[in-house]
Amino acid sequence: MYPTLKDSDIVFFKKYIKRKTPFKVGQIVIFYHPIENISLIKRIKSVSKNSIEVFGDNTKFSDDSRKFGFINYEEVIGIVTSKITSLKLKNILSENNITTFLEPK
Repeated sequence: MYPTLKDSDIVFFKKYIKRKTPFKVGQIVIFYHPIENISLIKRIKSVSKNSIEVFGDNTKFSDDSRKFGFINYEEVIGIVTSKITSLKLKNILSENNITTFLEPK
């Protein structure tokens, strides 16, 4: 989902509840990949009665509905509500005198 989301960002989401969570074009959703055993985060491009079409923001390199088709509602984990960037998190921790950071190798 680069440039909207980067690898080090932390995302918060609202769990998808069948028939209680409406989908809207432009929302970012977390879902199970229909073919591979992974989860993905993509933006909703269109909504139908039982499925959604998703696209990545970096369309040139995105693994999205153009490759695997529409996503059934049952595959959706949740809707992203907010994010914290790695830099913002480091600043919050620094302000609270938590200054030890573990960096990936």
